[in-house]
Amino acid sequence: MVSATYAELADMRRAAARLAGLRTGMCAEDLAFGENRVMTAAWAEFSREVFGEPYLVWHDGADFRPLLSRWQDQAGLVGEMLRLGLSGGDPVAAQAISYLARSGAGVNEFGGPLREALPQARGTFRVRVAQALFVLTGDQKFAAPVCDVLTGDGFWGEKIDAAIALSAFAPAAAVVKALIQGVQDDEYLVRRHSAQTLLALAGRRTTIEKVPGLWAKIRSDQSLAWREAGAELARPWTG
Repeated sequence: MVSATYAELADMRRAAARLAGLRTGMCAEDLAFGENRVMTAAWAEFSREVFGEPYLVWHDGADFRPLLSRWQDQAGLVGEMLRLGLSGGDPVAAQAISYLARSGAGVNEFGGPLREALPQARGTFRVRVAQALFVLTGDQKFAAPVCDVLTGDGFWGEKIDAAIALSAFAPAAAVVKALIQGVQDDEYLVRRHSAQTLLALAGRRTTIEKVPGLWAKIRSDQSLAWREAGAELARPWTG
């Protein structure tokens, strides 16, 4: 662990970058770029120490439990680092805010930064920011950005994240419609997780693999079977 706090480290690096820029006649745009790199490095260092190696966080998911004790001891520092993570577009920062909120930490201060990040957020980062705002506010309108990711033309892994995330929202018409579209996606795993969320929203406590007829349609390589699966899964809401 470094002896200085991450916020202090970021301040020192930013000041050094600005001084070096002034000495070498860098333009304002180059100075801003240098400062952004400094702030990104500070968040990356903090994230690695708290959550572990980036590859393992991506592969296995972050363990957020150490963050709560860090928040209790150094709320100001953790808050500054999470803001840096949001400004850098890191989904883990938004997930961390959700975790702290669910743990009873007073993190309403992040509502502003999350709202600022949402309009330009894309992919999994958009999903995680919307989730965090939903956790903070309870407002169902934040399902809409998640639906956008599921029904968009992004990477299939991002769509899976969106399909899973929608299980926390109410089965409003727009949510059900997006999930039915997900059931008809070209990628099997997107279809599978969209179907699983529809089962959960309908109150069916099972997995898609234990519903043989539906699972066969989801696994099929025929789009007609996917449409049939979507129609069947939508019946709790369409009659």
